[in-house]
Amino acid sequence: MRKFGCISPSVINLPWDLHAVLPPAVNAAVVTLNVRNGRPGEYERALSILRGATDVLIDEGAEAIVVFGVPVAAKRGYAAEQTALPALTADRGAVPIVSSLGATALAFKHLGVKHPLLITQYAEDVNAEIIAFYRAAGIEAAGAAGLGATNAAMVNALTASDFDALARKALARYPAADGIFLSARGNLIHVSRKLDAAFHMPVIEQIEASVWWSLSQVKEAAAAGSGRLLSTAPAALPRAER
Repeated sequence: MRKFGCISPSVINLPWDLHAVLPPAVNAAVVTLNVRNGRPGEYERALSILRGATDVLIDEGAEAIVVFGVPVAAKRGYAAEQTALPALTADRGAVPIVSSLGATALAFKHLGVKHPLLITQYAEDVNAEIIAFYRAAGIEAAGAAGLGATNAAMVNALTASDFDALARKALARYPAADGIFLSARGNLIHVSRKLDAAFHMPVIEQIEASVWWSLSQVKEAAAAGSGRLLSTAPAALPRAER
């Protein structure tokens, strides 16, 4: 049995899409940083305890690690992430590590998407940081539309239908989009599959991209019928981003 690890910034609500896309030969171990959305100092605190979380996952046998939390990754930036994350595991066998946002960037490149449309739960400031992260990674977003959630209560009030409706509306505003990034705490894989079928373009959300990257690291295939991205695992990733 192969295993990868996930670091969640905050609570995990069950059921979770992660279970639905794991193949039988792969397990996932998950730890949380208990970040409190919208509170001052939480970004800095999350970064300060990442090392402890990676140590726990490596001790549990994780062969690759994904750090969830799109706002944290976006705020730190793509260039800083390329050195900061590998440093966390450098003395623990250099276990491969990536942010979930970084995994989506790799997934879009893998599928040939050049101008994704960002559909998120966030406000404009976070969306601007995601656009900058993608730009530094070599991807120019077509645009961004967010639902403006800034705290846990607002996040928990959102539904999958909110993201579906926002994506359909935003596509009319950004006709240059050749893919869609769905970013939310909730379960959106079924929404991504529905939008993919409706608009005939890759639609990626962070859980799907994170599992795809992790399967590529541990050299395992996805389960049959897993969709456009996961069906390509294990993929050959650029050496600097493994």
